[in-house]
Amino acid sequence: VAGKGPPAALLAAAVLTNFRAQAPVSSDPADTMTRINRALLRRAIEARFATMFHGAVLADGTLKYCNAGQEPPLVVRKDDVLWLEDGGPVLGLLGIATYDCGTTSLAPGDLVVVCSDGVTEARNRQGEEFGRDRLVQAMAGTHGEKPDAALERLMEEVRRFSEGAAQGDDITALVLRYRGAASPP
Repeated sequence: VAGKGPPAALLAAAVLTNFRAQAPVSSDPADTMTRINRALLRRAIEARFATMFHGAVLADGTLKYCNAGQEPPLVVRKDDVLWLEDGGPVLGLLGIATYDCGTTSLAPGDLVVVCSDGVTEARNRQGEEFGRDRLVQAMAGTHGEKPDAALERLMEEVRRFSEGAAQGDDITALVLRYRGAASPP
């Protein structure tokens, strides 16, 4: 969410509440984002916008997603990477916003890395940003790893890069590993 303190906390609560109410209504993440955006526009909260990534993994490994202004998540595949950029603008700012739903197929061992822009915008003492290329390099070779190990590797690379420099934003990440379709009982 944008901002700090009580207004940001209220906005975070509003986003979470609206997500819980709207996600079960539609299987289309873009439709969910549109509904959340409309709901946020009706609220008088000082901190007015938020970024969000909403993804749903289907039984066959299809990932349906919508990215609303969030740093694009990265899919780490066995032989390549993919940025999940389909979506639209931040939530709660534009009444005319439209959102697109993206789809991709996940294979067993694929990792989905979702992080805040604080990861890619982390700076070292020389003022350089960590960036997307370093994110890809940090995640190289992690296909099939346990999510906590891949996450620790990413956080360690950001710490090493930043050399203890003060950061201006949160550094938050989540790693999901697709294990494959569950076999029937």
